[in-house]
Amino acid sequence: MRKFILIKLFSVVLLTGLFSQEYWIRVPSPTTKWLLKCHFIDTVYGWACGELGAIIHTSNGGVNWVVQNSEISSFSIDDIFFTSKYNGWALSNDYLFTGTIILRTTNGGQTWTNSRFGDTSVVIYSVYFLDSLTGFLGGSFPGKIFKTSNGGANWFECNIDTAFCPYLYLFPKYDFAFLNVNTGYACGGQIDIAGMMWKTTDGGLNWKTYCVTPEPLYNIKIINAAKILATGGDFEYGMALAVSWDSGNTWIYHNTELFGVGGSLAFRTTTEVWVPLSFAQKWGLHLDSADINTSWLLIDTPDSTSVYYAQFVTPTFGWAVGSNGAILKYNSGVIGIPQNQVPVRNALFQNYPNPFNPATTISYYIAKASYVKITIYDLLGKQLHVFFEGTKPAGYHKLKFSNFGLASGVYFYKLEAGDFVESKKMVIVK
Repeated sequence: MRKFILIKLFSVVLLTGLFSQEYWIRVPSPTTKWLLKCHFIDTVYGWACGELGAIIHTSNGGVNWVVQNSEISSFSIDDIFFTSKYNGWALSNDYLFTGTIILRTTNGGQTWTNSRFGDTSVVIYSVYFLDSLTGFLGGSFPGKIFKTSNGGANWFECNIDTAFCPYLYLFPKYDFAFLNVNTGYACGGQIDIAGMMWKTTDGGLNWKTYCVTPEPLYNIKIINAAKILATGGDFEYGMALAVSWDSGNTWIYHNTELFGVGGSLAFRTTTEVWVPLSFAQKWGLHLDSADINTSWLLIDTPDSTSVYYAQFVTPTFGWAVGSNGAILKYNSGVIGIPQNQVPVRNALFQNYPNPFNPATTISYYIAKASYVKITIYDLLGKQLHVFFEGTKPAGYHKLKFSNFGLASGVYFYKLEAGDFVESKKMVIVK
């Protein structure tokens, strides 16, 4: 009997160990203030910002982080942007009285100077620079766009065309992305009204407006000259995706059906993209370039952290920030490849929903055609159900699992695909 019990316990430990694989690892942080944005210019220099004037900095690739003095203590740092290891800008807002504060540094943030933006009726949410001289600000209520050609010493208002989206063109602008000095995009919108895109083809002097989604968009990425992506969402609709295949002239709205708000599109490779889902304490993961015909997968954040922003500089150098000062580093150890090589690997993903009753979906990805078997175990390692999927082609696959009258509790599911074996746990509630 004792031998039998030891075998069962060993099975549990083995399965639990397989479940414990971490894609992101939390590293020591110098602050407990919530961090909302991060910005790396390369694999050495990076900054993050957040509530109550928080700005932190690394100058050694994230090995150590230090607090910088923003001289702001009562309001959040809403955005931060650097063009080099020396030149940077940040934004903070006194929403009730005196508008936006623009922070400026020329020594990497060792010292920050600040000045009030001239139009105190505008709340500025986003800052973006093409180079050390040419930059843009995106505002709210009214949602104006401003441009500078002298590093922010002076700003002038850009023209926004109202024809494509009447009455809504002045909604907030949350992010910018430029293909070149002439062609650029902005995304934004207002909760429960519309998510919107703006496009310029003359260096930001004039912008066209497009109504795209029923919820705001917070981050935009240019994949190539034709394909543009943006993500956002709200509490009601969940994570949203807007896609253009014709250089931003027309847009497709896609509801990913993931609970949470997409804060950023962090492309690890050309096909693998991670989207932090903020308060949902999950990641949205896509392994097919965010193609709207392929499902997103859910990955747990470490320590149930609310993650708000993520960025990859290389396929193995990724960072994210979130609640209570959380700093997360992408765990390149799960790849098992040399630096800067793109992996092709099998993967078993966390079932969704989890906990569940009466059914859940088990998703997996296989890099090449393989014979697939999925087995369900109880907490003691007893085999309960076996699903012979047969030979599956390379790509994404799903299995819908019903509890078959199983009691509430913790169970395990194991994927076997060729030589690949991996297990994860799931929870049934009634």
